Amino acid sequence: MITVIGIFADLKLAEQAADYLLANEFDNESIDVHTDGEGGAGIDRIADFFGHLYNEADRAGHYASLARQGTVITVHAVSTRQAQEAADVFNNHGAIRVDADGGRSLVIEQIVPQQKRLRGSEL
Repeated sequence: MITVIGIFADLKLAEQAADYLLANEFDNESIDVHTDGEGGAGIDRIADFFGHLYNEADRAGHYASLARQGTVITVHAVSTRQAQEAADVFNNHGAIRVDADGGRSLVIEQIVPQQKRLRGSEL
């Protein structure tokens, strides 16, 4: 399983990206959408999510900080082709730059357990 993450400052762009994915071979079960504040009182789902993906606290904190400023879309891809398609959709629909190299999406070859996923609003 490959996890692809896009962070969007603009909710409308996030909605457009999610809608595009759903209309093009991605099913609702493989897509998670989360806007900060949806985790409930006392639960930092974003920090928990990125902490699971990255062993380095600074790196996890960097991505969590960016994610708290917008909407996160996560695709749990079953193939490299599907992961690349999701990354392209995020890049083409306005995901923010997340690293010094100018990358707009994160692609991580790791399974995210159901309890760590960022299942939030349904688009």
